Parts: sequence; structure tokens; C-alpha cells
Amino acid sequence: MITRREFIQTLGATGALLAGLDACGGGGSSSSSGGGTPPTPTPTPASPILVIVNIDGGYDWLNVTPPNAGTNLGVYQTKRATLGITDPALLTDLGSGMALNKDFTGMDALHAQGHVAWIPGIGMPNPNLSHFTCIDLWGQGAAIPAGNGWLGRFADTAFNPAGDVLRGLTVTPDLPVMLKGATRSFVSITSAGGYVYPAYLLSTTAVPDATTLETGWGAALSASSADPGILAAAQAGKLFFDAQNNSAFGTGGTLTARTPSVPYPGDATYPVLKLSGAALSTSLSSQLKLIAQMIAAGLPAQVYFSRLSGWDTHSNQAVDHPNLQRALGGSIKAFYDDLAAITTTAGIAQDRVMILAYSEFGRRVQENNGGTDHGTAGLAFCVGKSVKGGLYGGYPDLSSLDANGNMKYTADFRGLYATVLERWLGQAATATDTLLGASYPRLGFL
Repeated sequence: MITRREFIQTLGATGALLAGLDACGGGGSSSSSGGGTPPTPTPTPASPILVIVNIDGGYDWLNVTPPNAGTNLGVYQTKRATLGITDPALLTDLGSGMALNKDFTGMDALHAQGHVAWIPGIGMPNPNLSHFTCIDLWGQGAAIPAGNGWLGRFADTAFNPAGDVLRGLTVTPDLPVMLKGATRSFVSITSAGGYVYPAYLLSTTAVPDATTLETGWGAALSASSADPGILAAAQAGKLFFDAQNNSAFGTGGTLTARTPSVPYPGDATYPVLKLSGAALSTSLSSQLKLIAQMIAAGLPAQVYFSRLSGWDTHSNQAVDHPNLQRALGGSIKAFYDDLAAITTTAGIAQDRVMILAYSEFGRRVQENNGGTDHGTAGLAFCVGKSVKGGLYGGYPDLSSLDANGNMKYTADFRGLYATVLERWLGQAATATDTLLGASYPRLGFL
């Protein structure tokens, strides 16, 4: 079987990898400085858009941004004797003893442009290693968890209860706790034709509550249901959207068609492949294409939620993890470049969008037989023209682990939320603290 290193060397010999990065809008220097002074970030836009990318499964960020200097490097080499990424040819130096795996396609170019804020070691006190529990804790984002989510509570506060149905959208089929508020929840739309609703609901003016939006889909689709108050999320969105006389949707609720301006991972013309030579996963690509289509159509959404699953790499990590990185980084880079071709009433979409990516936890420092097990502290990152690129928070000390051999977190995840709520979504400082249940230090990337 061909090794990962041999494959990358082959790509380097043929120029395919460089071609792939250029096709994604790359071309910047691979150094941390980008070959010069990074550009000054653009001011926070008047109509900002937040795109969440959930890296589902607990991704092994130590192999995404591994240490490349100091004591951490020695510990990493010892504990990752098989899986560790230590060859300088496979890495881009980020500074401060931290490097970037070149399998994370396109992210070195975004970093060189000064558009990525890396937050290593992000986590929580008393971490939990259960996917389900930790996902809910990350979603709730509160000093004292109460069952709803930080973005759901933002919706409770900021969304107009009578008409902002489309202001918070998820392109996943579920509605995670992060998006559930006490009185408002996000709308789940998974396709360009997702706003279809029964004709008998056309004349209603009823405003569905959050519970109805979450649970009423089946009843609303039933021809036998005559209750106009039972509106599913997508149906309510279409109903109110049409009521606002917005022309983004045509007959039957189909979103205005759009052809992406750049290839995304999985497209036939996308030059970066899986290790096996097949096309990369299209899961995140499809979701981000749909979000770009919604933005281009003029939807009033302020927050979007997306997800790439598959990161629970207990085994076969040497093959699966590089492919996942290529799909994740390539999708984000393609989406970011694609946004430059979209003009909205509030300006170029690329100027309005910030991407926030996170995972529920990291992986254990010590590798197992072919993979890595659930860990604690993770890595979050933000991408955007308004972002002040660089490293925020401290890289965990790999020589000082907890009693279970896991990293000690260096940045509270709610500090990231506080920064985004106040400095991107425009919440007042006091309102932000109230929403999170306590005051957390803001990070300096905005």
C-alpha cells in the first residue's frame, strides 16, 4: 500500500498539489508571514453573516496543527511514533512552535493572507469524553447549562418573533441543541427546493412557535391536516418569505439556481484527490454550495450551520484523516473564494461572511493501534476578511497532561462565543454576558 508521504511526494513531482491549491485561489506563500506584512483586516460589516462548520466526531487537531519545535515536539514524536506528522516537507510553519499539515488543503494560503485565527487548546472545565454530552455542552455554551443553545438564545434575543423565520438556518437535517432557543429556533433546509409547503397553508397568517417548527413537519405535509398553525420549519420559512415579497424563490419554493464560481471538493474538475485517487467527500461541499446559493439569492439569514462528520478516528487514521482534512480545508477555501463572486445588497459576500469551525473535543495525545481515542482540549478557528489572523490562546503543554493522559485546555470555548456575539453579531457586552450566563475573556481576533 502506498504511504501518505509517498503519495504527497508523488503529487509534488507532478505538480498536482500546487495546481489544486491554485485552483482553490491559492498562490500565497506557505510561510507564516505570507512573504510580507499581512493585509489590514476589513472592519466588521454592517450586515455580518456567520457560517458555523461543525467538525463532528472529535477531530485529531494534533495532526492538523502539530507541534514543530520545543518540548512539545519531543513529546509528540514519542507518543505519535506511527501517526505523527513531523516531516517539515509536509508542514507549513505557523510560528510559536505550531505547524499546519499541508493535507489541510487551502488553509495555508488563507493563513498566509492573514485571514485565519487559530485557537488551539480550546475546551472547558470538567470536560466530558462522550460525543453526545460534549456536543450538548458545546451547543449550550452557558455557565449553567439549561437545555437550549447559545445561538438559540441569540435568536430569542435578536430575531423578530413575527417575521425572522429565515434569519437562522441549518443545512443539516437535524436541529442541534446549539440552534434551539426558549422561544425561537433555527430552520432546517437541506436542498434548494426545501421551501415547498401545502397549498392549503397559503392563506394563513399564523405564526408558529418554536415547538411547532421543530416537530410539525410530518403533520404539515399530511393532506388530512387542516390546522394552519402546524407549519414545519421549511414551510414556515417559505410562507413568511413570500409574505415579505422577496423574489429569491420561484413557484413551488425553489431557490434561484446558481453555478459556483470555483470547483469544490468532489467536483470533477477539483484537482486534489483522496489518497486512493477517488474524489473527495461532497458532504460539506454540498452544504456550503447551498449556503452560497442562499446568500446569492438574497435570503435574510444572519447565521448558517453546517457539518462534516467522520472524525471519530479510533482506527485507520493514517488514511481517513488526510482525506477528511482535504475535504474540510478544500471546502472552506472553495467557499471563501466563491463568496468573492457574490454581490449582495449589503456588499460583496466575502466581506460579510465569517466562518467559525469547531469540534466537540480533540483526541488523546498517545496514539492507539492505528488511531487516536477521545481527548479533551481541541482546536477552533475562524476565517474571514475581518479576522486578525494568527494564534490566539496557548498551545497545550504536552508534557503536562491530566491524570488520564489528556491535554489541559488553555482557552474557554465560551470566550470564543462571547467574542463572536459581541464583535461579530453586534450584541452589547452586557447582553452577551447575560446570554452566556457569565463574563468570559474576549479573544483578540476581532
